[in-house]
Amino acid sequence: MAIVDISVVPIGTGTPSVSNFVKEAIEIIKKSGLKYQVNPMGTTIEGDLVKILDLVKVIHQHYFVLGAQRILTTIRIDERIDKYQTMEEKVKKVIEE
Repeated sequence: MAIVDISVVPIGTGTPSVSNFVKEAIEIIKKSGLKYQVNPMGTTIEGDLVKILDLVKVIHQHYFVLGAQRILTTIRIDERIDKYQTMEEKVKKVIEE
């Protein structure tokens, strides 16, 4: 299982606000059925890595449909094969130690 943090930033939209783009991305993520958490600087998604990367591609391309002239997508991947660990477990382990 993978935990992937993404930030998809539209450029060339005529406004510094990106909240409408983020809302659209969250709707796409919801429809995927994957577990996610929105944070102030991006969104973290948990699940199968291939499914997540496919989802990121959909979001990235959708921003062009919404009017972005350029898109900057940042992806950080944490994938373990030695044990199953959720987003909540990772945070809990750090907070409790």
